[in-house]
Amino acid sequence: MKQKDYQQTLKGLSKLMSYILRHRPDEFGLCLDEEGFVSLKELHQAITEDKNWSFVRKSHLMDVINFADRERFELKDGKIRATYGHSIPVKLNYKPVTPPKLLYHATSRKAYPYILKKGLLPMGRQYAHLAVNKDLALRIGKRRDNKPVLLEIQAQKAAQDGIEFFCPNELIYLVKTIPPQYISGPPLHKVQKQPVQKKLPPPPPQITPGSFNLTPDMLGPFFDEKMDRSKRYSRKKAKKKKR
Repeated sequence: MKQKDYQQTLKGLSKLMSYILRHRPDEFGLCLDEEGFVSLKELHQAITEDKNWSFVRKSHLMDVINFADRERFELKDGKIRATYGHSIPVKLNYKPVTPPKLLYHATSRKAYPYILKKGLLPMGRQYAHLAVNKDLALRIGKRRDNKPVLLEIQAQKAAQDGIEFFCPNELIYLVKTIPPQYISGPPLHKVQKQPVQKKLPPPPPQITPGSFNLTPDMLGPFFDEKMDRSKRYSRKKAKKKKR
């Protein structure tokens, strides 16, 4: 890519990053923390979901961060945030809210059996993220598994039983944990990968009693003599054609 074209690409990418981090992280299935940060890895995954930006690598993001004409972004401990221009609150004091009747979460096939037993946990985050619709949940889930398992969360029932839900933006809800009794999904046997069955070699030819298969070794001298006669006949035939 030419230098001029590359600069234009970085300019467009910078605008996209600003839009996500300043205004609508929820459109991309992202949730900023209380200081406005989000994982750089998650931001990269969200951007590459768009076909127009599928070519973007982390090195492109780093070039935007390091060579922007103004210090638009801050990188800290693997997380990134916009430094100014927010239309959403950055310091978020989460307060419990009443969630809709159903929320959705898409998980990896590997994690699904564990969730059915233990429930949905933050797994290294402060909160587990739940989406307001299936499409967004699947988009987020595909960042970890190309065929994620869609879970339906009985959110309102869980809230009535004392589980706290938080809503940092219009499309994402947060929760510390969801016990398994509030989670429904497809049957486990339909999700788990079936072991690949190896193809067995074809069975040897069956020999019925009183019969046997002839081989060249068994024919011995008779077979050799027959082959010699065949070769001599072929040579004679070739000589006649030449004449």
